[in-house]
Amino acid sequence: MTDPLIVVRGVHFAGTLVACGTVGFIHLVAEPAKVPSDGRPLRNRLSVLTLLALAVDILSGAAWLVLLAADILGAPLLDVCLHGGAWPVLFETRFGLIWCVRFGLAVVLALSLVRAVPKAIQLAVAALLLCLPALVGHAGATPGLSGDIHLASDMLHLLTAGAWLGSLPAFVLLLWQAQQNPDPAWGDFAARATQRFSTVAILSVSVLLASGLVNSWNLLSGPRDLLTTDYGRLIALKAALFALMLAIAAVNRFYLTPRLPERTAMRGLQRNSLAEILLGLCVLGFVGALGTLSPTAHTHATAEPADVAFVHIHAPEAMADVTIAPGRPGPVQTTIRVMREDLAVFPVKAVHLRLEPPSPTHPALEREGTDLGDGLWQVNGITIPEPGIWTVKVTVTPQPGETVLLDAPIVIER
Repeated sequence: MTDPLIVVRGVHFAGTLVACGTVGFIHLVAEPAKVPSDGRPLRNRLSVLTLLALAVDILSGAAWLVLLAADILGAPLLDVCLHGGAWPVLFETRFGLIWCVRFGLAVVLALSLVRAVPKAIQLAVAALLLCLPALVGHAGATPGLSGDIHLASDMLHLLTAGAWLGSLPAFVLLLWQAQQNPDPAWGDFAARATQRFSTVAILSVSVLLASGLVNSWNLLSGPRDLLTTDYGRLIALKAALFALMLAIAAVNRFYLTPRLPERTAMRGLQRNSLAEILLGLCVLGFVGALGTLSPTAHTHATAEPADVAFVHIHAPEAMADVTIAPGRPGPVQTTIRVMREDLAVFPVKAVHLRLEPPSPTHPALEREGTDLGDGLWQVNGITIPEPGIWTVKVTVTPQPGETVLLDAPIVIER
């Protein structure tokens, strides 16, 4: 895991989970458990924890954007930072648009901690901030009804991970505060809060298991992938760590929680929760790595030369492989293979290609495709004037059926 993008993704998800999980913990666990009258220090510490996590979320999100822009453009990080290379990615890709929305949500959530807002609004903002990354993950690229189910499952997976794993730091902070205060009211409060948190955790674990199975079904081509592919092995390791966390949670639930408000039980809960946090960080490291790999169920055979621009486009009705050769400014030849999800030939009457430039200084380029047979279409007579992130728009006229529009960004190198 030496790729900086893996580390940044893992840190970003950790910051998001803790920020949103702490907000959920405050409203669903701590406050309903009736914080003692002298509980302002605890409330302040939970607010500070949320703000620190949001800072990590925003900074790591910015790093993720820059690293992704450097990878898309094939440019050094310094050039991307100094010459505004991240702007096209920010405003011309789905990742960038979701990034802007989530940045706004993070700012709103931070402001809601210093100005009183209704609890429902704060929880809704936290939930959106937490589940929107699913739109730019593998689930967001899956077409059709199965894609909708996968996306909903991935969003639930993120929400329940925040409700359990993301709340653990706040739970540890609450236990620490209760141990520092000799007032018996704090021990009783810790017992009530632990019972509520245990209930939330049980519900979260149930949904995590179900959504994890749905996600694995969509991302793996079969059980053998768990042993024979890098992607599958990472999922298997993630599942093993999750099982270990469940074992610790079971000790907390059935052995330590019934002994509250004993101080030894609180210390044991705090120690075990810290162990769960460490295991959870390892899980997030695997999550960071998984996002940089192609799921085995989504792997399509592509043996393109190095000097081409290529993009695979999914839509519920059809998908297309678009290849521009060479992948740099100048005269180019474009080939478009139109197919179904199962890679069978999609019957097409006509294919129209439109290439929209990264800046308004040049007009869009449009041509009709020539049918080469077997689902392959060729477009000639195009000269690309500048490098950058272009937008490919392929209009497919099937026989029979309604017109299908496939669009995606594609990178033309310098």
